[in-house]
Amino acid sequence: MTITTTKIKGIKIRYQELGNKDKETLVLLHYGGASLGVWNGIIQFFEKEFHLVAPDLRCHGFSEMNVNDCHIDNMAEDIVGLMEKLGIEKAKIIGSSLGADVAISIAANFPKKVVCLVLDGGLYDIDGPDSKDQLIEKEEIEQAKNKLKEQILSRETNVYDSKEAFIESYKPRWEKYYPWTEIIEKAELDNLKETDEGKFTSTQTPDIIWKYIDPLYGLRFSDYFKRIHCPILWLPDEKECDNEVVKRNLQNYATNLKYHKIVTIEGSEHAYTCLIRPKEFSKEILAFFDEIKGL
Repeated sequence: MTITTTKIKGIKIRYQELGNKDKETLVLLHYGGASLGVWNGIIQFFEKEFHLVAPDLRCHGFSEMNVNDCHIDNMAEDIVGLMEKLGIEKAKIIGSSLGADVAISIAANFPKKVVCLVLDGGLYDIDGPDSKDQLIEKEEIEQAKNKLKEQILSRETNVYDSKEAFIESYKPRWEKYYPWTEIIEKAELDNLKETDEGKFTSTQTPDIIWKYIDPLYGLRFSDYFKRIHCPILWLPDEKECDNEVVKRNLQNYATNLKYHKIVTIEGSEHAYTCLIRPKEFSKEILAFFDEIKGL
């Protein structure tokens, strides 16, 4: 297992590389506000049969933060640049939430780099006619955006005396909804940085979070999917799968695809399924990989 950093067109990107380099490559793209540590629970199911590459997206983890361009297209260019630097011709890509959005951008703009996509996300736009909340009118979009911006930028950046103090404070937030596990603990600790004073805080400050959320407004996935033809596995969670907008969107998005499949995993939760249901998550992905052989 190797975790290192490199420069892609002047942008620092941290990434983890493991598994068998002689095997097919699987690129793992984490959800917004997270880091490569979110994949620690599924690695065991893939590392024998795949070459795994898991980066921190720009504006995340220990990749470059001091950039103003945190659009998913910028992130996609980073990932393709990383693939080229590592000598990877093409890859299967798994994306969670924001990572799914980045995977969609890669498939649309660099189709020769993609074998297939697994998308835990990429189901709807944040605003417009394809948005889950049907934010259509310009005024209501602006109101919703300003409200979200205010909520994010008003958040406090907590500082902890130790990693143990962080866990003691953060663990109860998870336990309101899910059991605290070693997988979740590793993921959260991977997103923690040490300050110059020897204390600990999240890599995700409010201003950085807004850097990658702001560009999602006005984004239209339907435009991306017009240029995507590779097989796709969508993994809408239990709350999303019966949403009429989501069902309509996926039907429209799939128009040009060679093959697609929609699966909802029992107990799934948007973005977090890889953490709370790693075995089931991996099982569905491996089954999909078997189904698309020869396409």
